[in-house]
Amino acid sequence: MDNYKISIFGGTVFGIIPNLPIDDVVLTICMAIIGTISSYIVTVLLKWISRRLDRR
Repeated sequence: MDNYKISIFGGTVFGIIPNLPIDDVVLTICMAIIGTISSYIVTVLLKWISRRLDRR
């Protein structure tokens, strides 16, 4: 049964990859980087605010 899952997944991936425009791939990578950085900044900011409020 696992071979069927791998075959379906592999067929789907290799069927989609050649049809993706490079512009969409680059845009997706850029958006993922921006999302990661903004998530990290918000997490650090919320931790800092939490620590400031706990000291009072």
